[in-house]
Amino acid sequence: MIHTDMPVTDPTPNLAPTARRILDAAIRVLDEHGFTGLTFERIAREAGENGALIRYHFGSKAGLVSALIDTVIYAEATELMALLSPLQPGRERRDALLRHQQQVADGRVAFTRFYELVPNMLRDPELRPKLHDFLRWYRALDGWAMAGERPDREQKSGAAPLGLLSVAMLNGLALQALADPDLDVEPAFRLWKRLVGMRAK
Repeated sequence: MIHTDMPVTDPTPNLAPTARRILDAAIRVLDEHGFTGLTFERIAREAGENGALIRYHFGSKAGLVSALIDTVIYAEATELMALLSPLQPGRERRDALLRHQQQVADGRVAFTRFYELVPNMLRDPELRPKLHDFLRWYRALDGWAMAGERPDREQKSGAAPLGLLSVAMLNGLALQALADPDLDVEPAFRLWKRLVGMRAK
C-alpha cells in the first residue's frame, strides 16, 4: 500500500457551500484564462457570487490561490494513489505509472492546471513549500512505483534517484509538449521504460 502522507490535505470538506462554489469557479477561470486571468471580478462572475464573498471566505487573493493550489495538488495526488495502490509491485505498477506519465506529457491528462500554478508557486515564498512538499511526495511515489519498495527504504535501494529522474523526465517532456503540440513523446517513453526495466532486473 502506498504511504498515506499526502502532500496537502483536502481543503474542501471544511468550506461553506458558497466558498466551494467560489473555489470551483476559480478552477474554471484558471483553466480558461490562466493564472493571469484569475481576478476577483472574473471568479465572482463565474461563481455567480458577490466579489466581497471571496475576501470573506479566503481573506485575500493569496488565500484563494493557496486553497486553489491545495485543491489541485490534492486531486492529482489522490488520482495517482487510486491508480497505483491496488496494483501488484513490479512491472504492473511501474507500467501503470509510465502510461500515466505519457498521458500527462501527451496532454491527455489535464496537468496544465499544475503547470499554470508552478511559476507563481516558485516566486511566492509562502507558496513554495507546497510545491516542495508535492514534488518530494511525487518523487517518493515514483521511486516506490518503479522500484517496488516502500519509500522509507528508498535511500538504501536507489529508488530515490530513480524517482528524481522520473519526475524530471515527466516535467521536462510535458513542458516541451505544451510548447510544441506536435512533439512526439512516445519514443522517449519507450526508451525510459526500457531503461527502468533494465534497472529493475
